[in-house]
Amino acid sequence: MRSFRTTKPNRGFTLVELLVSITIVGMLAGLANAGLQKAISASHQAVEISAGRNMGQALLMYAQENNGSILTGYLSPQDPSLGQTLNDRGQLLSPSHAAQRYPWRLLPYMNSQVRGGVWVNKLKSQIPDTDPYRDYMVSLVPSLGMNDLYVGGDTRNIQLPGRCITRINRAFSPSSLIVFCSARYEDPNYGKVEGYFEVRPPTATTFSENSSPSATGWVHPRYQGKAVTVTLAGTVELLSYEQLKDMRRWCDEAARQDNPNWTP
Repeated sequence: MRSFRTTKPNRGFTLVELLVSITIVGMLAGLANAGLQKAISASHQAVEISAGRNMGQALLMYAQENNGSILTGYLSPQDPSLGQTLNDRGQLLSPSHAAQRYPWRLLPYMNSQVRGGVWVNKLKSQIPDTDPYRDYMVSLVPSLGMNDLYVGGDTRNIQLPGRCITRINRAFSPSSLIVFCSARYEDPNYGKVEGYFEVRPPTATTFSENSSPSATGWVHPRYQGKAVTVTLAGTVELLSYEQLKDMRRWCDEAARQDNPNWTP
């Protein structure tokens, strides 16, 4: 007698199995994306830290060549040097007032490295060298803003005695005094930008963590709640928003008084 083997027909996935499979794939994709974003953020952080170290060394080189004077954060429009400042291609800046802000006057001490130097944010790849406003944008939105209200000086503000440090040898604690910090800016034409030429302390009267920056540069703790900071001694630190509230890190007078809540 012949024996017949019965075989079951191939069975497809049920709806429940498909939904479970899709859910698992979605979860794996989400984990992979989170890991990728974390890796990208860590890479950007490392680049900005490296740029900060170079800026700190450039600041010290400037002071050494200028009898201990700290680079001025913002020059007067009447300063005679404005019409003599060159860009990284050896050309006179256009517009010349781009030299009022610190970047183009610091760049000669950084081998005139714009991209990867003062520009390590998205703008480094978004604005080509052929852009007619490129020199201006370099001066306006470097990745790190300068604490020019309390270090170096800003000719738009009246500098009260003891408030702004203009010489390195007069600083009470140069190793903790912030000169540059991760900054952000918001402009109606450019939107939110990771960078600005100046930065202000995140004090309770001027800043809230979720506020919208407009008229001045604001601290941007963009690396898991921390910002890259460069001190007057040239050292680089990652500081949290809470740590950045300490005015002893921003103002020499606050450090002398040992008062973290110092106000002008």
